[in-house]
Amino acid sequence: MLVWQAARESARNIRAHITVDSEGFDDLERIAALYGAQVFFRPMGKELSGFIVKQEMAIPEIFINADEPVERQRFTLSHEIGHLVERGEYARDRDYSFMDYRSSTDYNLHEFFADEFAGALLMPASEFWEVYQTKGEFGAALHFGVTVSALRKRAKRLESNPDDEAH
Repeated sequence: MLVWQAARESARNIRAHITVDSEGFDDLERIAALYGAQVFFRPMGKELSGFIVKQEMAIPEIFINADEPVERQRFTLSHEIGHLVERGEYARDRDYSFMDYRSSTDYNLHEFFADEFAGALLMPASEFWEVYQTKGEFGAALHFGVTVSALRKRAKRLESNPDDEAH
């Protein structure tokens, strides 16, 4: 299974058991809690969107930049949950951390998995194109509770690697 397929499958498995609303953080915090993580919202300035820290023998802690728009925070939280899933389910790591800077040039497979997971969790392929085509970019971003930038990235990824779920 390729990285993007694993990320989408993990998000689909979660969505099969938990409804992910397009507003707020309750559902996302619940998902994080089910993976044993605590979520904190703190002001972090303009450069850092969020991060996750997991030390051996400690619970994972996710920090989200409270200075950013809610839609950005939702994607960042979903992205950090993606790191939690990837490190826990696939790598079985007990000690890790990921810092997500807005202008980062360090884009690796861990970041790709987390982005793909977040996109699939917040914007499921099964409804993405219908919503996108009927509501347009702005309306679809509102529908899914994400930024237009996140919506565009999801559209590009689904165009590059179509999802069987979408058909």
